[in-house]
Amino acid sequence: MNRAVPAAIVCSLVAIGGTAWAMLAPGTEDGIAASRTSAPNRAGTEEHPIAATLRAARRTCTVAALDEVVQDLRDRARTTNEASSWQLLAEALLERAQMRSHRRGIVVGTPLHDRLPPELQADLDSGLEAVAMARQLGDDDGDLFRVEAGLLGQRITGIGTALQWNERIQEALAQAVARAKDDPRLGVALGLRKLLAPKLLGHDPAGALVHFEFAAEHLPDDERPAVLAAMANWLQKRRQQAIAWLERAVARNPDNVFARVVLARLRRDEPDPFGRDVTDAEAVAAK
Repeated sequence: MNRAVPAAIVCSLVAIGGTAWAMLAPGTEDGIAASRTSAPNRAGTEEHPIAATLRAARRTCTVAALDEVVQDLRDRARTTNEASSWQLLAEALLERAQMRSHRRGIVVGTPLHDRLPPELQADLDSGLEAVAMARQLGDDDGDLFRVEAGLLGQRITGIGTALQWNERIQEALAQAVARAKDDPRLGVALGLRKLLAPKLLGHDPAGALVHFEFAAEHLPDDERPAVLAAMANWLQKRRQQAIAWLERAVARNPDNVFARVVLARLRRDEPDPFGRDVTDAEAVAAK
């Protein structure tokens, strides 16, 4: 693969790989106020019985752990044909798609891949099929639109596909904002658009940081907003703040190899700490 188009995100990040190119310019869907002080009230909503299992599998930062959850959810969705199971299956497939690039570097203004690997393409196709099934069964939840945007964003491989998918991605995020504008996971997705956008097309690390700080506060079992907050600080030449955020990320989840390695690079004041892929040697040394 041409290293000029390195991957972004995954366990190291949250989810919406390729978002930099998914947003050719900031869209009007970003309606989350910077002054938010509380996460959305979900009282009375019942969590899917496998949701906690999915979160635990994601925290291992391994594709194998997500394989089991994806298969379990696929079997459950096909058996029960419940909208909630199809929605969670779509989310699990998005998580697995992102996990496939766990050790890849993050570079502003670059897509995730210049060509989609077959296993990634299969996850995206299946994930969007699950979104369609959930919607057909009456699911109109904002989180479903967030997941849809993430899956579509993973399809971005360059300017051509950005132009192809950008309108659908912006519409999905607009629908998500209309339904759950204060959801911290949605805030991460919108923050990524500002963080990874090309410098002439909406790159805004300071604006992105607002989203990541809020998400880090309200997603205590997810280290990825802290990783993103670290990058947003580093891009603003605030190295010590970036180190502090990565220390917070590693404390939340020591299994995040990307976070551990980038933290070690920053402590050594290495150049381009976020932009380089994690090598096997670095992964071992960071344990």
